[in-house]
Amino acid sequence: MNDEIQPFVVYRIDGDQLECALWQLKDGQKAIALFLSADSATTYRTVASLGPEWKVFSPAREPLLELLRCAYQLGIKLAALEPDLQQAKRLFDIGEILKITSQIGDA
Repeated sequence: MNDEIQPFVVYRIDGDQLECALWQLKDGQKAIALFLSADSATTYRTVASLGPEWKVFSPAREPLLELLRCAYQLGIKLAALEPDLQQAKRLFDIGEILKITSQIGDA
């Protein structure tokens, strides 16, 4: 059984940079917002008042891992699953995700 999710992200292109929607925790930390469906990602885009330049897509595994690596290097250490303006269903430690996936890749 495969426990991996294939999340959707909300993103925009700003110049030559890809920017993903972030969710902010009460303590000020930021997390990449991940969604289980295009519908929930679209709802978040609307509720968060993100403009029409923000798009929804589900990246393949390797591009998703690269996105997480880049976020981690920029200091974003968490990913929030199904966030709304108040809470998220679950928080993931991006460092742990990257460590586990690199161990799987080495096996």
